[in-house]
Amino acid sequence: MEKGNALFYSVYTMTEAPTIWLRYLEDLRPHLRGRDHRGKKGSLRWLEALVAERGGRAGTVRNILYKDLGSPEEKERLYGVLADLYREAGLTPPPPPPELFLETARKALGRDKRRIFRRFLKELEAGERPQMVVVGGPATGKGVLLSALGRALSALPGKEPVLLNLGGELAQALVPLSEALGVGEEVRALLAQLSPTQPYGLQGALQQEVLLLLAQALNREGRPLLLRAEAEGTLEGLPLRGPDGSRKGLAAWLEPFLKRLSIPYLAALSEPPPTLPYQPLSPPSREEARRFVRERLPHLPPERLEALVNQAGRNFGELSRLVLLEAAKHDPKTPLQDDPALRPLLQALAAFSPEADPAFPLELLEKALGKPIERFSQAEKALLDWVGEGLVRPALRSLLPEEAPRALHRLALDHFPRENLFRKLYHARKAGERRVLLELLEEDPARLALLPGLWEEAEGWPKEEREALAGVVVRYRAVLGQYAHPEAEEALKVLSRSENPALRTWARIKAAEARADAALYREAEELLPPKRDLEHLDETARAEGLLVMAAVERWKGDYEKAARFVAEAEGLPVAPFLKDRVQLWRGLVAKDLGRYEEALKALSQVGHDPLLLGRARYQMGDLLMRLGRLEAQARMAEGLKALEEAGAPKDEVARVRARYATLLRRLGRYEEAAEALKKALAEAEDPFTRARVESEGGILQAAWGRPFAALELLARAESYFRTTKERPKEARYRHLRTLFRLGATYLLLEAGQPYRPPFLGGLTAPQAKRLLKDLLTAIPEEATDRYTALRLDTLSLLSLLLPPEEGKALLKPFLSLENPYLRAQARLGYAEVLARGGGFGEALAQIVALPPLEDPGLLAQARAVEVLALLGLGEEEAAWQKLLEGAKDLPPAFRFQLGRALGRFCPKLEARLSPSPLALPEALGLHLANPD
Repeated sequence: MEKGNALFYSVYTMTEAPTIWLRYLEDLRPHLRGRDHRGKKGSLRWLEALVAERGGRAGTVRNILYKDLGSPEEKERLYGVLADLYREAGLTPPPPPPELFLETARKALGRDKRRIFRRFLKELEAGERPQMVVVGGPATGKGVLLSALGRALSALPGKEPVLLNLGGELAQALVPLSEALGVGEEVRALLAQLSPTQPYGLQGALQQEVLLLLAQALNREGRPLLLRAEAEGTLEGLPLRGPDGSRKGLAAWLEPFLKRLSIPYLAALSEPPPTLPYQPLSPPSREEARRFVRERLPHLPPERLEALVNQAGRNFGELSRLVLLEAAKHDPKTPLQDDPALRPLLQALAAFSPEADPAFPLELLEKALGKPIERFSQAEKALLDWVGEGLVRPALRSLLPEEAPRALHRLALDHFPRENLFRKLYHARKAGERRVLLELLEEDPARLALLPGLWEEAEGWPKEEREALAGVVVRYRAVLGQYAHPEAEEALKVLSRSENPALRTWARIKAAEARADAALYREAEELLPPKRDLEHLDETARAEGLLVMAAVERWKGDYEKAARFVAEAEGLPVAPFLKDRVQLWRGLVAKDLGRYEEALKALSQVGHDPLLLGRARYQMGDLLMRLGRLEAQARMAEGLKALEEAGAPKDEVARVRARYATLLRRLGRYEEAAEALKKALAEAEDPFTRARVESEGGILQAAWGRPFAALELLARAESYFRTTKERPKEARYRHLRTLFRLGATYLLLEAGQPYRPPFLGGLTAPQAKRLLKDLLTAIPEEATDRYTALRLDTLSLLSLLLPPEEGKALLKPFLSLENPYLRAQARLGYAEVLARGGGFGEALAQIVALPPLEDPGLLAQARAVEVLALLGLGEEEAAWQKLLEGAKDLPPAFRFQLGRALGRFCPKLEARLSPSPLALPEALGLHLANPD
């Protein structure tokens, strides 16, 4: 046997109580096998050599192992070597010997606290049951002592301490402790019996029974207790009372509890107990404070260390909290909430500072904490970030608890005014005030957007409240057009299964509304309840039913009946959120009936709900475009922007953007129109919407003079609309409109005439002529604006391919149309065939009779016919001046087309131009398009 090993065994056998170091080595040695350059693994000399290689002194190993003698540094080094060897052998290292914690604590604790620390550990190691009480004010380091002792006890097998911080509302600490000890149900039952109306003696008896339960549970657990208590506290909001009902401070209230404990404990109290012996704690010295900070924040720069010490003064409680805050900046897991002095502030910040609106009034925080800002500690102030105007927010959000007591949310709910909707909704939800929450949501369902996840959260609500929320969910999703959203579908099921017949009827109305929104009007009509059943609903639900009925009648073409339903809905005292929708529908039916000013007035009154606002502004823009008014562009752009910002469905945005592109095309802004259509195509998810955008794109290409690009887009759209089973009524119109656009494209392909004003006849285009004639017979005899406009567009193009007399006969019936834009279009087309047929004076009379025009397309057509008529009457100079003057206000594309169109009919104008190899139409077109 090697000499070192022999010595090891002889010493070990002679030692009655081997040191903890020897026990650690004995447990490790069987796992160390073989030899290396130091000798046999596990022998004394081998271990000495290894310690020496790590910078230690070999001679100290023997003294530490056999006598537990050595400097703290050498002991720490030896423990590090042993821990590494355990890990290399695949074992979990044993905890550091408590003596090491004593050495560490010696660096941070003052003399009195070191003495208490050492005595408690020594007695515990000797198998005794130390029970100590220390008393010190807020500046004496109670928490520091308990923290050091807690770390040391955690390293001892089976001695991990139970930690208990008491102050303020004690239930927040006692209930979790009771649950961990297995007596949570019993403790909660006792706490539930407490009431401010009880006799004080009964309150005291119940409170002491809670303490007895906890003492018994702690005794069964057997682990040491480390207790810290402030001077005062409450239990379930009630003062602390003894068995006789008298009020007690926290130390006096806890004394019977401490006397019943049979486990080791160290109780650090803020005030002396009535009869238990205790040891006073003295405030820390400045050097002790420095050591404390250095121990916990070893990498802190010296200047920051001094700043913390200066900020705290000789207040160890303040210093410990400032150190906690400093540590939390680098490690969000730092347990700030374990400090009872900081816990109320952290909970208040968690309640009052949601991420969506973090700033809140300081006065609310002062009310919650029961003290003005002047009495806040340095650590509490360090947790606040000043925003200005009496507002604060958390300096470090990562330190806040995830949830806060409902009482704090109730306080905030009462504090914030009704105008602050987000706060009222947020705090009502967090406080569990469902009645307030539902009132706010029923007033305006769009507010549900501020409460994501509420529907899932409400699964366990009482039936009546869940049904009320289901109504809000359905209305909210309906406004967004999200009838197929899982929340909407589930909420509709809840309502359709309700025991309340009114709710079941209303569910049918909303289901019908969903079908109408998808243009499935026949299905919507089948789902709608009889009108008499609406009488059992409240006014708002009745109005919703009437609006769906109006949509169905509008689909049928009975605009008068639709208008009556809307008028009836408008006469009801509906909830504010529905008023916008009523006005939107009033505008739509008035638009259908040709009551344009009424429609514009109703649509302009929509302004509350962002989504309905966008729809109303779009409809205003569309109507103004149909009336030929330039204001259309601003209104439609406003509507498009509002729909985007409100999160409207992509397909709806794509449709509106495509219509906006049509407006830009009619204004001659082809590049902008192309960009809008490109974006609309990217947004379109539904094939119906995509085909509609492609059809709009086709006519833009025809206006731009690109026939093959136009044919490619239009052929796809025509095929889709001809074969689709979706939305048959709308598909029928879109198919006919696309056929017209194909006719316009063939006019470009065969006759060189782009679909761009002005339009002058005398053209030959056989395929275009055939398409337009067939289309005329296919257009239904409906007196709607859209079909009237389609018929007029078709006749206007066809007249360009017919002799003047035939063109006059086609257009004459349209000269008295009610729509001013269509009437002007018909008169200009009629004037063109008059001028082409030699009726120059009559053509001029038609132009003079026109009202002032804003639409650039109509202006271009008027200038062309006027110039043509003046030239026919021999007024060459007047015609030239009128041409130059009229061209100035037109878009470049229309100016070029004006020159091309007139160049075919007015050879005398060639003398007005510089010599050029270009043909007169193109030369005149370029001259007008580029006047400089």
